[in-house]
Amino acid sequence: MIRLLIVIIIIILIIVIFKNISKNKGSKELYKKIIIIFIIAGILFFLATSGKFILPQILQIFKLFLPLLTKFIGI
Repeated sequence: MIRLLIVIIIIILIIVIFKNISKNKGSKELYKKIIIIFIIAGILFFLATSGKFILPQILQIFKLFLPLLTKFIGI
């Protein structure tokens, strides 16, 4: 996972360098969109791969507080 994070950071840095070198305003907007897409894809990938750890913990917390929630609804 750390290697993937390093690769994503390197790719984003390369795109930022190309964005700064570019003289055309339209291509700068394209680079900005590409950077945002890479960041979102990286975040989604990390959430998808760590979801097998995060999702069960969230469900356990929900199951823990469900009786407390039903008490407040019943009042």
